[in-house]
Amino acid sequence: MIKRFIHIVIVICFLFGLGIRSVLGQEFPWSLQYITNMHTINPAYVGMWDRAGLMLSTRSNWVGIKGAPLTQNLTYFTPIKDQKSGVGINIQRLNTGREKRLFLTGDYSYQVRLDMHYYLRLGLRAGILNIDNNLPDYQLYPDYVPDPEFTSDIRLYYMTVFGVGGVLYNEDYYVSLSIPQMVNNTFKVNRSNYSSLPELKTVYLSSGYVFRLPKSIRLRPNLLIVGTIGKPLYFDAAAVVYFPSDFQVGFNLRSNGAMCFSGQYTFKNNLRLGYAAEYFVVPDIRKYQLGTYEFIVGYDFNLYRKKYVKPNYF
Repeated sequence: MIKRFIHIVIVICFLFGLGIRSVLGQEFPWSLQYITNMHTINPAYVGMWDRAGLMLSTRSNWVGIKGAPLTQNLTYFTPIKDQKSGVGINIQRLNTGREKRLFLTGDYSYQVRLDMHYYLRLGLRAGILNIDNNLPDYQLYPDYVPDPEFTSDIRLYYMTVFGVGGVLYNEDYYVSLSIPQMVNNTFKVNRSNYSSLPELKTVYLSSGYVFRLPKSIRLRPNLLIVGTIGKPLYFDAAAVVYFPSDFQVGFNLRSNGAMCFSGQYTFKNNLRLGYAAEYFVVPDIRKYQLGTYEFIVGYDFNLYRKKYVKPNYF
């Protein structure tokens, strides 16, 4: 069993090494409430829970700034009946200024049991990315005239999305590693055959532990490290408290000077409503925008009519 585990780890490291050696790749948009929606950054999580789920989310970044990013996401994920594998479908739209990006991806995961207590889950993500950016509409400040360098639209369809992920876990803790996008998508603007590589390779490393407190309360501290080529490491320290009444609250402190508050409630063990708000602590940034806000609506399906469904702490 140990030898098989070592072989699996070597394969994962090799795959991630290939991704890191690549020059650039797409930084996949992710949720403010990632700590309870890990499938947004790691395809290995689809099917990890006993239930199927449908989730709709919308996030408005930096409210008050014209053209700030707006992200909308629709996800469906489900375990396959044997519980060792799972599948998911993601439709994600990201609008930033006049640029529009549409992700259409599918996820697949497979579980390997290492011993009586430990599991390793591996995941793949594949799909397409469409980009639409009307460059002639951009204007120069302060005269508000078109930029002569921007004479053509960017319309790129069916660009490749391919990512990998893995999570090692037991009932109390987990370690997650993923690269949601490993493919370098190069595009050219018609003028002067200019070539650009704006997409960034991003690696997500996360770990958390579930503490059992009195009165069936659970506390899960979590650390996320995000590494992107050409950028400083990003850290996110978080904690989520799970109450037995199907209510949970979370707090995140981030290395970019932001903090996030989140809450989620589950009605009748099926319907989930979540809300998160992020604010910058640094006054020089805070005075220009009113924060980032995210809403999540989810519905869970007990497709296989299990009498007992284990709690979903990660």
